Parts: sequence; structure tokens; C-alpha cells
Amino acid sequence: MKIAAIDVGSNSIKLVVVDAAASDSLAVLAREKDTVRLGHDTLRQGRLSPAAIERAADCINRFRSIAEARGAERIFAVATASVREARNSGQFIKEVERKAGVSVEILSAIEEGRLIGLATAQGCAGPATSILNVDIGGGSTEISLMRDGAPAGLYSVKLGAIGLTEQFFTSDPPKPKELKALKEEIRAALERPARELQGAQWQQATGTSGSILAIGTSLRLRALSEEDRQTVGARPAGDEIEIAKLSRFNARTVAMNFAERRALPGISAQRSEILIAGGQILEGAMRGLPIDTLRTCSWALREGVLIDRLREIEAGAHPPLQDLADYRLRGVHAVGRRFGYEEAHAHQVARLAERIFDYLSRSSLSSNLDRHRRTMLSAAALLHDVGYHIAHESHHKHSLYLIKNSELTGFSEAERDVIANVARYHRGSEPKERHEYFAALNQADRETVSTLAAILRIADALDRRHDSHVSDLRCVRNERLVHIELQSSGNCDREIFAAEQKRGMFEQVFNCRLAFSRRAVLKRA
Repeated sequence: MKIAAIDVGSNSIKLVVVDAAASDSLAVLAREKDTVRLGHDTLRQGRLSPAAIERAADCINRFRSIAEARGAERIFAVATASVREARNSGQFIKEVERKAGVSVEILSAIEEGRLIGLATAQGCAGPATSILNVDIGGGSTEISLMRDGAPAGLYSVKLGAIGLTEQFFTSDPPKPKELKALKEEIRAALERPARELQGAQWQQATGTSGSILAIGTSLRLRALSEEDRQTVGARPAGDEIEIAKLSRFNARTVAMNFAERRALPGISAQRSEILIAGGQILEGAMRGLPIDTLRTCSWALREGVLIDRLREIEAGAHPPLQDLADYRLRGVHAVGRRFGYEEAHAHQVARLAERIFDYLSRSSLSSNLDRHRRTMLSAAALLHDVGYHIAHESHHKHSLYLIKNSELTGFSEAERDVIANVARYHRGSEPKERHEYFAALNQADRETVSTLAAILRIADALDRRHDSHVSDLRCVRNERLVHIELQSSGNCDREIFAAEQKRGMFEQVFNCRLAFSRRAVLKRA
């Protein structure tokens, strides 16, 4: 399968096209990069200018043509800090889709870190290696600790090479007081990840992004004479950056003006503008974590997006049975515990919802119940009652708010919005277009919300007493009648009554009639 990924960053937009035999077997067909400078002024002003949007749309349109010429069957485009923090991000997405025919997904900061971590774990480390990666973007810095290819710690801090340059520097080279203020901002922002990673172990440290790659190249070239540069033989991928050499490099660059930095080996004109801030962020991260030496890695967000999407495609080829070790649901449990969810009830509702889903996925009542949607249903079921953290009254609406504003590791922002809406409709009124957050979804996601919420309403009713009274269930279909038979050692009248009160949405979505009964199960002696 030939697929492509476009990374819409704050400084540049990047394309990679690969021929993928599997998620762990990628042959790169093309790489492209264009310095569009989307984040310049945007990160400070909070809006993308019409000129910046036009430059980005033109670039993405050109990259789409390149990808299609290389035979790409699918193109995945993601945007990071500059679009994520812009008040008019919706306008940007609509304009890119209109002009380039490409749908752009805005990544949360933590999801960005996870995808970069996936790429470095696969592309720059062994399969069983623990790796700590630092990625310095234009608007934020992501730190990813990966063990056995899965995230063990993800952090995002608002330290970007573009953002800090615009925020702190008014002169070139910067004044001592400007540099002091910049360093203090970096130190303060890195306090939390440094504290939480204290004592953590990793076998390898890596660095991604343009700033780190450029610094690594410059340090290597500076160490070589001109003759050596022409005659040096094959060498390992990536460059090593030692903290002592980086510190000396930074001490030199802060005293240079733009023209002098531009003359450094390996530093482009565009990179020289933000080199000081990028170098200071890297030094601050290496000292704070601490890291003595890291190796640069060319695999980053683009490759991580492709690995992740290929894994989804591979999983979708299997029956919709949930892997109990799914790291995304581990992240969901972490959010639930943070808001003090009733864990036993959440597990019971998720289990019953999954049982109903599995039956429906095998029937002809619905054709869009795949593994991906099952995972979102499980997440919504686990978190449907977290709104009690705010108040009992209208807790379903509070659940939507809390989920929408939580980091769900492994889920995109669009998936998180679906999960939040599914949880919101586990009780109360059915989805309506006048509901703000439901109306904000596209048509496909609205249909997914209605389908999954219809299942969740029944599952929640079947644990009406929050005591896991129903031990199991099975579904039997007779033409348009779906009969759910509950297995329990006791009376289920209250559960059946509650489910009958909530069956209207299910019957409408699946165009069927729904009935319930109980099959007695003897208690064990």
C-alpha cells in the first residue's frame, strides 16, 4: 500500500510518501519540505493571517499532487501548534480542503508527542529499547518516553523556537537581559517533566525536529576540516550531540548576528533566525532531564502518523474484538481515576456495551461497526459518568465537557469529540442538530455518535443499580425483533424496566424492535 503523510508545522510543512508492506515495514518513496513559516506572528497574535493560510494551502496542494504522482492511495495530513492555537483554525481547515482537497486533522499536544515517540521508537531504536525523545517545534516541545514501542511518559511544553524568538528577542544578537528571561522561561516550563521523569531509566536518548537536526549537523561539520568533509566515509545515521559541545555552541551563537549564524555550516537562512531559541531549549531539556548525549533522528511526526494509521488499518482487518492491553484504554482509565469515576460500574457498562456491539457487528443491522468504533464505544462507556465530578444534575453534559478537555492518549481530537458526545447521550435527550457540540461534528461522526450512544444507553440501563447484577447477556434476532436475554442469579425487573425506557433511540438507529428477558443463573455453592 502506498500512502502519504503531511505534517503542517509552525515553521515548515513536510511530506513523506511510503510503500508500506506493514506498519513496521516502510520504504520511503519521496520526502519534501517547504518552509512556509505558518507560525511566524501567528503564535503571538493567535490568528493565522490570510497570506499564511494561502501559502499553506498552496504548499499542501502541491504536496498532494506529488503524493498522487507517486501512487499514494491515501493522504493523512496533521497540524500542530500554529494551527492548534489559532482562533481561526476552522477557517484554515476549510480553506485547505477547498483549495487542496486534503482534510487536515489538528493534533493535541500530547498526541503529537505520542506519534513522534512511535516514529523514533521504530525508526531510531531497537524493538525492545527504551527511548527518550525530545522534539523542538516552532510552537511547542514534546518529550516522549517510549518502552517496547509504547508510551510510558508524554509531555508537551509551550516552548517553541519560533514562539520564544518572537516573545523574547527584540535585538540581534539578543541583549543579555533578553537571553536571561528566555532561559528562565525554559527552566520553569521544563520543571514538571524533569520532576516526573526523575529516576526514570532509558537506554537511548534521541532528538527530532529541524532545530535539533540542524544543530547536530553543524556540530559535526564544524569538527571536520574542509578536506575531511569531502573524504569522510560512510557513517551511522544521525549525529551525536553532547551537552558540553552544545553549551559551547550556544555560547557562540548568542553573540552572533543573523548573518554570522547563517554562515555556520549546516544552518540555513530560515533556521538561523530561530537558532538561538532552539539551541537554548535543547540545552535546557538536556540539563533538566538530564541527558549527557543524544542522537539526532530524522524520523518524526510524519512517520509516526503513517505507523499509527497503518496499525489502525491492520487492526481493522481483524474481527472487532478489543485487545485488553490497548494502551488507549489504559489512558482512558487514567482519566477516569483522575475524576474519581465509579470503576466497577464503568467496567460493567463497558463490558455489556461491548457484548451488544459484538452481536450487532455480526448481524446485518449495521455495516459500520468496526474495531475502531468499538474502541471509541469502550472509552465512552468507561467515562460516561465522570461528570459526577462536577455535579449530579446534568452530569451527562458535564461528562462531555470533561472528556473534551482531557488528554486521551492515542485518540485524535476528532475521536475525542466523538467519545465525548457518545458519553453525553448515555441519558437525557437524543442527539439534535441544535446541540452545539453535536452540530460541530461532520455527518459521518454524527452517525457514529448516534449509533454508539444508542448501544451505551441500553448498557447503562442494564446496570441500573450499579451492582453488576447482570452477569452476561446474549442477543437473538428474529427478523426485525432483537431479543436481549440477560443472565443473572437474581431478579432483573429494575434493569429491564430501565432498558425499556431507553430503547427508543436503539430501535430508531437500528430499525428494529427491542425486547428483554432474563435467564436465571444458579449461584455457585
